[in-house]
Amino acid sequence: MGKKCFELEPRDVLFFRDGRPMDVDKDRKKDVFNVGHGANWPRPDQLFSAAIHELLRNPNAPESDWYGRVTDLHVMGPFPMLHGEIYLPMPLDWDMALIKFDDGIGVTDIAKPLQAGFADRVVEKKSYPRWINCKDYERYLKGEVGKGKGEKEPDEPENVDKKLYGVEPRVGTTLDPATGASRRIENRYESGQYEAEYLRLCKDVRMLCEIETELSENLSGHMVRFGGQGGLVRFMDTDIDLREKLATLPHGEPSCFVRWTLLTPALFVGGWYPNWLEKSEKGTYTGKVMIPMSKVLRRLGESRATYRARMKEECKPFDTATLIAACIGKAIAFSGYDSLGQEKPTELAVPAGSSYVFKCNTTDEASKLVEALNLKPLSDLGEKGFGLGVCSYVPAPVAFKV
Repeated sequence: MGKKCFELEPRDVLFFRDGRPMDVDKDRKKDVFNVGHGANWPRPDQLFSAAIHELLRNPNAPESDWYGRVTDLHVMGPFPMLHGEIYLPMPLDWDMALIKFDDGIGVTDIAKPLQAGFADRVVEKKSYPRWINCKDYERYLKGEVGKGKGEKEPDEPENVDKKLYGVEPRVGTTLDPATGASRRIENRYESGQYEAEYLRLCKDVRMLCEIETELSENLSGHMVRFGGQGGLVRFMDTDIDLREKLATLPHGEPSCFVRWTLLTPALFVGGWYPNWLEKSEKGTYTGKVMIPMSKVLRRLGESRATYRARMKEECKPFDTATLIAACIGKAIAFSGYDSLGQEKPTELAVPAGSSYVFKCNTTDEASKLVEALNLKPLSDLGEKGFGLGVCSYVPAPVAFKV
């Protein structure tokens, strides 16, 4: 398996639609009634689809040979990059304090098994960007956000006014699917045009990503369709190692509390609740981490059945690591079509920037939990880049002050 990083340079505006249908413009301005929402930052699965379709497309081989040509494809990103500086999603618990709920303060509607929550340090109107640079992200991971600030002085990131990309509306003409020509509209209350919102990167902004497969080098210099509406990006070689940059992010001062913050959206069967946390026989969530403390490798010549039996015996789950708090943003809705043109069900993903906090009895166990969670795609469709997160230590939650 080969890993290679690329800078993606758009040749024009790009279209990445979400799960919302074409909306009707009730104001009917300029006789354009339908509006499409495509000015969204690309999800990792959209990068996966673009890469695998380009790798499968071999003009020198018959189409019958395409099947099975690409195996074990993994992607990471994309993330915005400006002048060689990588930007990461704004943590949703930025400048927040972790507080515990006691019986003495009354009943809360907090979901089980959560025992703590997040509270803004400054209850004032704040203006946070969607992306922050690595310098600010390091302050967040070290627990330095808010330090040295007054009670009513928010700690805003450096690039609060810096714009990485914008929305560009364009008007298009609806087509007749049978003829491919402009559709004739007979109803005077309808329009043959629509207005769509496109994503346009600002000057000198690129997308940075990593592609992992034995054929990844074949993408260098390729013009690849990325997203909808036939948008094109050029895959360009880069000296920047995305994984290495992320691996150097600090974890902060060791403690018994570990925070896992998502860098990419995550998909879980239980909605916001990760699949690798325990669920009791009665269907209640316990929050106990069920990931093995150490990975059991298959021995040379060992049968699959023997390996699975030994793995089950040697895999030691975490003794006490348990979820106690979560800061979750509004779910990202998306859908699509399969290879047969059939509609896929709508998926709801936990957005990037969301965070989970776990409690361990010892700092040694907390250190092993960091190793198990940090920069691992721990969600459904992990090979497509979902569920990538970074770990940091946080102080114990403080008592809630009424």
